[in-house]
Amino acid sequence: AGGDVWERALDESDVSRDVDPDKSFFDTDDVTRAVDRLTTAMVRAGGVGCVLKGGLNLFSWLAGRRKSRRRGSTSGKPGPSVRDALHDTAAFASFLVAFAGTYVSVDECLALRYGKQQSKQWRAAVAGLVAGPALLLADGPHVEGGGAKRHYGLATYLWLRSAVLIARCGLKRRDSRDVHPLAKAALAPFAHEHADVALMMASTWVILSCFVLKPDALQGAYGSFLNKHGGKTKAHYAALRSIALASTAAQTRDAIRSAAIALFPDGSTAHEALMNVANADDGSLLAAKPTLWGLVLYPGSDALAHFFRFYREALGRALPIYVPLYAIPALIVHRHRLLGPRGGVLAMRAAAGAGRSSAFLAAYCACAWLAPDALQRLVFGTLSGWTVSASVPLAGLAVLIEKPSRRQELGIYCASRALEAAAVCLVSWGWVPRSLATRMRADVALFAAGGAAGMHRYNN
Repeated sequence: AGGDVWERALDESDVSRDVDPDKSFFDTDDVTRAVDRLTTAMVRAGGVGCVLKGGLNLFSWLAGRRKSRRRGSTSGKPGPSVRDALHDTAAFASFLVAFAGTYVSVDECLALRYGKQQSKQWRAAVAGLVAGPALLLADGPHVEGGGAKRHYGLATYLWLRSAVLIARCGLKRRDSRDVHPLAKAALAPFAHEHADVALMMASTWVILSCFVLKPDALQGAYGSFLNKHGGKTKAHYAALRSIALASTAAQTRDAIRSAAIALFPDGSTAHEALMNVANADDGSLLAAKPTLWGLVLYPGSDALAHFFRFYREALGRALPIYVPLYAIPALIVHRHRLLGPRGGVLAMRAAAGAGRSSAFLAAYCACAWLAPDALQRLVFGTLSGWTVSASVPLAGLAVLIEKPSRRQELGIYCASRALEAAAVCLVSWGWVPRSLATRMRADVALFAAGGAAGMHRYNN
């Protein structure tokens, strides 16, 4: 979803329209063209920012109100306030307007100073680099405790999107004689038809490992999204994490007892099953570790029954997300054709896309619980942090449900989230100085680099 915002901003803002090389900048017609290009780019960018970010904030506000009414007026957070939602929408729209206006202005000025044809190969890259700091305007309401928001997800997505675009250009020239053998070898993985699936699995490895073992690495709305679609309570996640990270028999027993107390009523079958494992001798405890995943998640049931039950429930959670995501763009982009003779076909395509994406998300989440359970019982023979990390990438295979054109976008978006989570882990482990993350706006630098590379490739 985050990637779609950037794609729409680029595609609809006219920022990548090239300068006409056959006219002088000082011609009246050319000046009119430049002003028209600048105005159109800024107006469209502002409109895209208001519609997309405003729509997301509206859905978030409505969901918060609905949750508040369900829980009672005094419990739970009501979601973002109207003031914060308007501030956030205006900030994001301002960022897109500033990016589009800066890019077009720099592009036109460089064309004037160095010549349109002479600067054609590098002008777009410089304009994209200069426009990158406009991301500072997207900060919106400051977080609690002071400081500005970071936009690593958007910046990393743009950087990865640019890298994929460069790889595509390289693949088109891979068979030519002037390409170095090392470059051909580096491009070989991208040429495979299932490279997007491999990217999704690698991203899943990081995201789901952090979700179970280090949830603080998944911050903001994305972390909340995973908590919701994980389909379990935070107590379940905490119980699995404690058991997986326990390194001694005593720590494992303590974690199992805590899980039994937190998850199940005293005297229930599920509670007694966990307590029996905790009170067993070391040998029996070791033999029972592969079954702990199931005893926590679905006591009294089996893995396949839980998979299908969870999939049905996950499908119900996914449809309310994807139906508007497909319906609203269809109404905006194809609003005239929907009333024509092919309107029914377009509506069915949108419905099929929503159903397909919902099936993917449901299968992804269901496989995320099934894969560790199956491999721990059948292959590893234990439950630990490394068995969880080694199992969760199989959930990424669910992306095969999606159509090929959507797989790559999902892979890039999840890869950006995975890199963001990995960076948080590196900082928390002390491998990257915390001052570097708090004092420097690395997200702006990354966004500017991605903007430079992306705009260069779009224009060449």
